Formats: sequence, structure tokens, C-alpha cells
Amino acid sequence: MSLAEKRYTQEAMTQVRNGFRTAGAWLLGLAWLGLVIAGLGEAFAPPTRPAVGWVLLAIDAFILVITANRWVKALPGILGIATLNALVSVFSGHATNLSSVRISRFEAIVATLLLGISTGLSPSFTSRKLRILDRVAFLIYASCILWGAVDHRVTLPVQMGVATFCLLLAWLYDRFQRRRGWVLPGHHVGAHAGSPVGSIRRPRI
Repeated sequence: MSLAEKRYTQEAMTQVRNGFRTAGAWLLGLAWLGLVIAGLGEAFAPPTRPAVGWVLLAIDAFILVITANRWVKALPGILGIATLNALVSVFSGHATNLSSVRISRFEAIVATLLLGISTGLSPSFTSRKLRILDRVAFLIYASCILWGAVDHRVTLPVQMGVATFCLLLAWLYDRFQRRRGWVLPGHHVGAHAGSPVGSIRRPRI
């Protein structure tokens, strides 16, 4: 086998492995979502079994937090789609693909703006190592979305406002730390995430 054929074979195998990893990630994501739905059903849908439901939701929260570095790269895409859905709701007056759930134009506009802000902030989380505050912000963000789904007394602007505020707080904290000169292991100011640099502190001038 020639060198070119070997390279072609290696590239093909790499693409196959990446394809399997992507498919596996989607399957795991769907399994997690199914666990969330099961937990919500047990905790809030009659006949309720709160203990079972909250245990399942606690497992969901744990998985969400510890695997954040794996799924965070999909965050801009997820939030971008959510922003487009909210924008459609401005004109349709109801949730996308769910005409029974009415949404006022004011709520839809506010949700679109807040989701747009979240989408704009999200790429900054994909280019660096996540802090504990980042993971907590993601957990609260997801919890706010679910909060509105199970408690219809909570308005869309309120749940999206709390969620966006938490994401903004994590983003501001990262900016503050960078201005102070602190750099997490594996990251260098001005360099791409993943650069092999140790934790350093830039001297103040």
C-alpha cells in the first residue's frame, strides 16, 4: 500500500470515528432529555411521585454539570435555534409547532431579545475551560427553561430574564478575571483555547 493510500485510509477511519462519536453524543443527549422528561413527569404530572421525580432530576443536573465541557460547543447552535423560534412566535402568537400555547407579542419580543443576548454570549464559553460558575450558570439556565414548562404562572420574560442574567454573570466574571491577569491552565491570554500553557498571572503594569 502506497503512502497516499495509507493517508487516505487513515483519514477515512478518522471520519468514521468522528461520525460515531457525533452519533453517540446525540444519542446520549436524547437519553438525557428523556430522563429530564421522566423526572418532570414523576415530580409534577399526576399521579405524582415527587421522590422519584426529584431523584431523576438531580441525576440530570449532575450529568449536565460534569459533562458541560463536552456539550458546550453545541450551545451557540442550540441558543441560535431557540432565538429563531422565539422570533417566529412574535408573528405567529404561539409557541413554535404548538399552537395551543399562546404567547403575547410583548413576551415573544422580550424572549427573542434575551435569547439573542444569550446566543451572543455563548461562543465565549466554547473557547475556554469552564469554571464552576459557568457550570452553575448552565444549570440555572436549563432549570429556568424547565421552570416555565411546569409552572405556567411564571411568565416567559421572567424565566428568560433570570436565565440570561446568570449567563451574563458568568461571562462578566470571566472578563473580570482576564482583566486581573488570571489565566486558567491550558489557556493563554490572546491565544486559542487548548494552548499548552500553565496557569499564570500576568504582572500588573
